[in-house]
Amino acid sequence: MTCKVEAPTSGCGPISFGQCRSLKEMIDLFLKDRSDRGECEARWWGDQTLSFDHACRRAFFTLESETTRDAHQWVFSRADLNAFAKRLAGHESQLSRSTTFHELYAAIEGALGLRENSKPLLVYDVTLRLGYHLGLHPTAVYLHRGPAAGANALRAGLGRARSRSIQDFPTSIRTRLTAAQTEDFLCLARAHLKPELWD
Repeated sequence: MTCKVEAPTSGCGPISFGQCRSLKEMIDLFLKDRSDRGECEARWWGDQTLSFDHACRRAFFTLESETTRDAHQWVFSRADLNAFAKRLAGHESQLSRSTTFHELYAAIEGALGLRENSKPLLVYDVTLRLGYHLGLHPTAVYLHRGPAAGANALRAGLGRARSRSIQDFPTSIRTRLTAAQTEDFLCLARAHLKPELWD
C-alpha cells in the first residue's frame, strides 16, 4: 500500500464539511477522507526496524519525510527539531518505561525541558508518533488549540480541559472514532461544528 499524503508539510488537510447536515455525515466524510492515514502513520512512525534514536528523529517530522517539518511545527527550525530529537533520544530508558500514552506525554514534556502545557501541540504530535513505535495510543482526547475550538463549538466549555474522556462527546463521535481520530476530527471540522449537531 502506498500512502497518499495530500500536502507533505501538513498534518491536517482540508475536508469540505460545508454540505454535511449532521454530525454523522461529517464523520462519514472524515473517515472516507482519512481511511488509510492511520495505517500509514502506524507503518511510518511505528516501524520496528528503527532504532530508538531514529524513531525519535522521525517523530519530529512529517509523514513519509525525515526532513520536512510538519505544518504544526512550522515555528521550529529543522535544527531545533533535530536538537529536540537528540535530547529526547537521550531519555530512552525513562520513555521506554512508560506504560500509558499519558505517562509518555508527561515524560516527553519533561525530557524536552518544557514547562507543563507550554507546547501542547508539539508534545502531543511527538507523543502520538513515538507512541506508535512503543505501542502506546491515546485513550483520552487531547484538546490543544484546534481540537479545543472544535469541542467548544459543540458544547461551551467542553474544550476547557487539557484532555477528556471520549465518553464526554456525542454518540456519533464516541461510537465511531478513536481518541486520536477524535482529536483530528475536532481540529479539521471546528469551523463547521455547532451545538445543534450534538447527537
